[in-house]
Amino acid sequence: MKKIIKLFESGNVCVIGLRGRGKDMLMANVVVRRKLPYVSNVNYDPNYHQFIPLEFNCGKNVYDNFLTGDVKYYAFPYADGTDLYISDAGIYFPAQYCNELNRKYGYISTFMALSRHLGECNVHVNVQNLNRCWDKIREQSDIYIMCNGLWKLPLRLFGVVFQVVTIYELYDSAVKRVPPFRVPKPWFSPDRIQQWRLAKQQYDISYGSIKRRLLIYRNKSNYNTRIFKEVLENGKKKENS
Repeated sequence: MKKIIKLFESGNVCVIGLRGRGKDMLMANVVVRRKLPYVSNVNYDPNYHQFIPLEFNCGKNVYDNFLTGDVKYYAFPYADGTDLYISDAGIYFPAQYCNELNRKYGYISTFMALSRHLGECNVHVNVQNLNRCWDKIREQSDIYIMCNGLWKLPLRLFGVVFQVVTIYELYDSAVKRVPPFRVPKPWFSPDRIQQWRLAKQQYDISYGSIKRRLLIYRNKSNYNTRIFKEVLENGKKKENS
């Protein structure tokens, strides 16, 4: 888990995977283990009192403000190093509404590009399919983690989580869900080793670094796994006229 946390500390991370594969489980345990204030649309542990509800103001500066010098005031309102975590980014930033998002919320991509300057922070998201998320969000990710599977033991066995993930360096490889390079057998043959090295080199050039890992960790989080049910049921009701 420490290596995964370092990825979140080093840049913007996009977590992808089918429903029930542990995207929020992974992000939640990163949040709790980092022990830092965080901004999110999900409170990943109600007992953890450093949760800040998600909001995007960002001063609403876009490229034109910088080109013309008409920059609006904005100061990052939190302590440096306060990362943002957006669960189900495809709901908030759906790719099918790209034009509307570009027109109305272009300043959000500006904030992501400048997040290191503004708050020494990163913006992390999770989404089922990478191409379902607004391209201005997904393409500013530095690393992509695909959750391949999740097996959670009963809590009476200490809530241990077994999770398989694939870590991608390149966006295109993550979209295509390219599998890691497989070592041919018999690997111990000298000729095979040379062939493997050449094939691996070409593979890395084409697809970038791809690593599959088995994570074994204790679940330290406690969050509402059906948060959008609560969000919608707490929505405004239309009054009868």
